[in-house]
Amino acid sequence: MYAIIRSYTATGSVEEIVRGVEALVLPMLKDRPGFRAYHAGRSEEGVFSISLFDSRAEAEAAHEAVRGIVAANLAELLPQPPVVTRGEVLVSA
Repeated sequence: MYAIIRSYTATGSVEEIVRGVEALVLPMLKDRPGFRAYHAGRSEEGVFSISLFDSRAEAEAAHEAVRGIVAANLAELLPQPPVVTRGEVLVSA
């Protein structure tokens, strides 16, 4: 399993970001090959998301799709590119 974690500095309402993610990002991810899970939350610095996929290739392709959705639809709320951490999941429960 492969994970991509995105950390964003939010300039807009977290509630607005959540609505956009629920309406645009989550449906797209659920339809992607290899999709396992998606989680999003609020951090001290802004918001973050964790995407889990079967393979690195599937995760990277989905990540590029997320970047496009954010740039086209959520740029006012998330104006800076995210800090991205990616890697193989070694332990899962």
